[in-house]
Amino acid sequence: MIGQEAGGRSDGLVRDRVTAWLESAEGPGFGRVTRFGQWDVTPDGGCVAAVGTVLDGLDRPGRDVLCVIATADGDLRQYDLAADLVSAGAGTVAVASRDSVHWFDLSTRTPDAGPVLPGRIEQLRVSADGLRALVVLAADQPSRYDLAERVIAEPSQREPLVFTAEPERFRQCYVVDRRSGSVRNVTPVDANVWEVCWAGPDAALAVCADRPGESGWYSPYLARLDLESSTADVLYRPRIGRQLAEPAWTTDRWAIVEATCSDRGVVAGEVVLGSPEGTPVHLDTQGVAVSSLRGTAQGQFAYAGLRGLMTAIGRVDAGKASTTEVWSSAETFAGQTAQIRIDATGRFHGFLESYETLPRLVTVDGTRVRTVFDPAHGGTAFVRKRAGTKKEISWTSPDGQEIEGLLVVPDGPPPHPLVVNVHGGPVSAWRNRWGIASGERYPLAPILASEGYAVLHPNPRGSHGRGEEFARAVLGDMFGAPVGDLLSGIDHLVAEGVVDPERIAVTGTSYGAVMSLVLPAIDRRFAAAIAVSPVSDWVSQHYTSDIPRFDELFLQDSPSARDSTYFHQSPLFMMGQARTPTLVTAGLRDKCTPPQQAVEAHQALLRNGVDTELVLYPAQGHGVKGFPETTDYLGRLLVWLQRHLPTA
Repeated sequence: MIGQEAGGRSDGLVRDRVTAWLESAEGPGFGRVTRFGQWDVTPDGGCVAAVGTVLDGLDRPGRDVLCVIATADGDLRQYDLAADLVSAGAGTVAVASRDSVHWFDLSTRTPDAGPVLPGRIEQLRVSADGLRALVVLAADQPSRYDLAERVIAEPSQREPLVFTAEPERFRQCYVVDRRSGSVRNVTPVDANVWEVCWAGPDAALAVCADRPGESGWYSPYLARLDLESSTADVLYRPRIGRQLAEPAWTTDRWAIVEATCSDRGVVAGEVVLGSPEGTPVHLDTQGVAVSSLRGTAQGQFAYAGLRGLMTAIGRVDAGKASTTEVWSSAETFAGQTAQIRIDATGRFHGFLESYETLPRLVTVDGTRVRTVFDPAHGGTAFVRKRAGTKKEISWTSPDGQEIEGLLVVPDGPPPHPLVVNVHGGPVSAWRNRWGIASGERYPLAPILASEGYAVLHPNPRGSHGRGEEFARAVLGDMFGAPVGDLLSGIDHLVAEGVVDPERIAVTGTSYGAVMSLVLPAIDRRFAAAIAVSPVSDWVSQHYTSDIPRFDELFLQDSPSARDSTYFHQSPLFMMGQARTPTLVTAGLRDKCTPPQQAVEAHQALLRNGVDTELVLYPAQGHGVKGFPETTDYLGRLLVWLQRHLPTA
């Protein structure tokens, strides 16, 4: 995929090293499940069902299949059944693949084909008895530009692509019955349903919105859905500017996570506890920003979340409205945010990981952590041996605010060249994950450390785990205090003698990519920048993205206002000051930050005489995920770094 566009023999050698690294790191695991996506545990805790990824080579995408792990002995069975989502009930697993549901019988280990549904399945929750499933569906809308999968014609196509004013459709909730095969729409009138859980045999808790489309998620409410009448009773509306996620139910109590959020699926905040008759209560979780919440049959809730750089799990006594922390560690649970499940016996389950440890299935019983299944292989040891050392660090921002981060330093004496990797969001956080991965994207730190680079993963204002005030500090000012947080982190490492002040680069995806355009425009110390799926112009972003409500919330302004924040915080209008060589990438299927944003950034830099390259991936969306594109992307990134801040 990589050509020899701008480099010569030395660039080719760098790319060869990247390919060799990936072959050594991933090759020993080819043909079997080595990574786990979305997952669930049966009510009795006997089995964990998961979406497992099988990689057969670097030249093709991985396959997502169903795998089932027995928690008693760690026996893993993978099945040739395509899986996007799974949910486990008594004796069965519901498996969703795009618009289809299959029922997998755990006793006979055989699947039964279920119905094809009228939309793309986004969430799946099986009842405890395993007989029914709640399904959230999103409709495909190819006639809307901001929602269509394809907005670029094929090379030989002569017919026009036509996009209309068709209204956005609501997401809907269905009940699928395993025994009868029936499918029933239970969506209340004028409700956009985002997330559901069972609330007894004939009801569901649902995060809903009054408006359709992705922007509706930013203005939610919690409702109890009557599954017989398809009606809703509103239980709770969050404070202005907050979002809701992780609805949970036990006996006669409900709970929900309320937080300031920038991305659907990346939520961590406060737990709100309520009952159908009582006044909702915000619980004290001892500083833990809760990201995973589940109800139990014993009148309790279980949670996991982040406190600073530590991950903690605990229980909520619904009757007493009190919390008890069970366990905490510098290790973390896998997922976009830390995710756990709890079974009927009160045991916690999750995939525990760290910078040095591939996610492994564990149970936590009291304070005892038991490894159930470890997917580590020869490639894991290869990476661990070359990945340098991870450290937790902190420093003081110019206004006195303490900022935390994770630093990876390579073997060998300092000072090292530095890559600052800014997380997306802006409301998110770096955690002690395998390779310090970001979502489903391939971790950068180990391969960069093996090449001699130090990598700083800062958690500036806006990050999870430091309280709501810290997270909300970016509202209306995404590039004020957070810029000081980032630059002071670099100053700290220079003062400590860890990094070479003449060899500093910045990279990031989404909000991190925006920072990768902004920082070089206001500070000349950067020798290179790599911006992945950036926003360059907030006005055009607003009118082409599928989440226009995001920029309204975080810029605290209007795109139609004269002299607005939309202008002053757009990197495009700062690039006249930029001189840093910048690699810009985007996916042509990205609806969040459409590829036009990357094109504008590249063209602005180019016309200002800045060394820049633009890479557009036809099959990618937001960021770069999976193979073969990851091989290409890592090769280009490392070539760019070696050109502009070589390690030797």
